[in-house]
Amino acid sequence: MKGVEIVKSLGQELDIVLKDVAIEHIVKGVQVLSRALYIRYFKGYRLQVAGKRRVREMIDNEIKGKDNEELAQLLTTLWNRTNGRLYHAMYNKVRTINEEVDKIVRIEDDAARVFLDELLESYDKDRLYLCILLNEVKFSREVIKEKLDKDVPFEVWPPEPPPADEEEEAAAAQPAAAEGTPEA
Repeated sequence: MKGVEIVKSLGQELDIVLKDVAIEHIVKGVQVLSRALYIRYFKGYRLQVAGKRRVREMIDNEIKGKDNEELAQLLTTLWNRTNGRLYHAMYNKVRTINEEVDKIVRIEDDAARVFLDELLESYDKDRLYLCILLNEVKFSREVIKEKLDKDVPFEVWPPEPPPADEEEEAAAAQPAAAEGTPEA
């Protein structure tokens, strides 16, 4: 699943992202990411006066209108950094299932309930929901609805893990091919 699809699906949660992440960090990230975007939306503006409105306009035009994946990934990264304690708490819990969290296909409902119960002691439902969506945590939609009272806005959830790299597939297939008789 692409970051653009996730950011597009956010309703009121997008306001939480913009509230959590300092506008200055978004603007600086855009300046590094794309000089043209920075000039288009921020050059010549005082951020104290028009910052949040200009960021919202940029998101509406660039992510919702033009499917700018890099900008969606920037927002996700900045939100994860801002909410680093939550991100790492979730990551450490998910990692108990499989060290390679990207290869997890699904987290069983019982384990997901335990994780969310523990996390709800320290974090609010909206930010937990954002963490699950933005990082594609493989909880079932039923558990998300039960524990967070939120509906997942996608037809397919949890998302499929990313396809393996061609190099990894070739390396995995190579030992099987090399198991024959040694050459003389």
